[in-house]
Amino acid sequence: MAMISEAQARRLGITRPASRRSAQASGKPKRGRGRTRSERKAYDGDEIRIVIALPDDPRPKERPRTVPDMGLLKNAFVSSGGNLGVFLSLISKGFSRTYTPAATRNYENLIAFAVRQAIGPRPPFECPVETEISFVLKGDSGFWPTSQADGDADNLEKAVLDAMNGIVFKDDRLVVRSVREKVCGPEPQIRIIVRPALP
Repeated sequence: MAMISEAQARRLGITRPASRRSAQASGKPKRGRGRTRSERKAYDGDEIRIVIALPDDPRPKERPRTVPDMGLLKNAFVSSGGNLGVFLSLISKGFSRTYTPAATRNYENLIAFAVRQAIGPRPPFECPVETEISFVLKGDSGFWPTSQADGDADNLEKAVLDAMNGIVFKDDRLVVRSVREKVCGPEPQIRIIVRPALP
């Protein structure tokens, strides 16, 4: 087992949290510095099973794009009146914007729409959940989908989890256990199971 010393952690900018009294003894969720922890127990709730037929293979989530905000730069330049110091001060607060690529946004909206139709008015899980997601890519079932064009399993999963956020579960931070697979099959689809997490 590799250990990091406190001195190494400090050099990396990692601070050790102050010692905390265990909240498990009281059975209440653990709270502290913005954290709420859920008790590891059996939660009530029926599992959700969804199969989404797709017009094309499942898509991985693309990385967000960051670009200069030309409007902000223009305003900072005009406001500075040609003073470099003022201009640099104005843009020091940020001069870029980050956005999700349109193809990813559209794909996640497609998944979200299909999920809403599949589960109806059911409220989202508010307890820890586990997920099983199978990504079926069009192809011979005797082969694994390992082509670069097939996408990484973690990025395929991320797109689906983000699309289900607020619909199937209140927030994807509630996903504490996940199983995912990529397989080939006759028709592209996504098979999803979500259930309360088992202790």
